[in-house]
Amino acid sequence: MTAYYNEIDPFAAAWLRELIKAGHIAPGIVDERSIEDVPPWELFQYTQCHFFAGIGGWSLALRQAGWPDDRPVWTGS
Repeated sequence: MTAYYNEIDPFAAAWLRELIKAGHIAPGIVDERSIEDVPPWELFQYTQCHFFAGIGGWSLALRQAGWPDDRPVWTGS
């Protein structure tokens, strides 16, 4: 998996999963834990990390800008 999405809102997290399934945003996992509960060593395996991910706007924007899913990036918004 390429991307890690952190989002505590259940509706937004479900939306992210649907966007991943449809191929609209980078493939990855959605973690609904509080960011305070995410230890840094769990993130080493991911190329992209999106915190406070919402509905995946950063992943979508990066793709539209030509940023490949396997290129490292961390976002927070």
